[in-house]
Amino acid sequence: MTIPELQQHWALIGAAALGATVLLFAVWRAWLDSSRGRLRAARRRLLRKRREAARCRRAAERAKTKFEGLAGRSESVKPVRLQEARDALQDAGALLKIAEDQVLIAENHVRKIIVEEFPPKHHERMRRRCLSGEGEDGKPFSF
Repeated sequence: MTIPELQQHWALIGAAALGATVLLFAVWRAWLDSSRGRLRAARRRLLRKRREAARCRRAAERAKTKFEGLAGRSESVKPVRLQEARDALQDAGALLKIAEDQVLIAENHVRKIIVEEFPPKHHERMRRRCLSGEGEDGKPFSF
């Protein structure tokens, strides 16, 4: 294209660029709203919640170790520090419980998407792929 052609058809070129942008956005949103897109988003959310639960589990173990160490030498430790360690242990335990509950919620959300959006013959394979450790805890599945 030459400069005079660009000057003459600038509105058409701008409209084509804007139209391409809108079309790409519409395709992207359609993919996100599809069943596979929703499942992928739910799996990502589940993985994030599992990582968060693992981080909370490590924090609870550190708090327990610290409390046990202070409790073991309680005769030489200020009572305030011992109480702070006990409170930190309780807080870490509560945060761990919340994180584990969020993992269960995210797993149920993935299960729900699989059951509602995909044909029954694919359910078992998708559960194995998407929910590692399915059925390890011996608990029955329910919504």
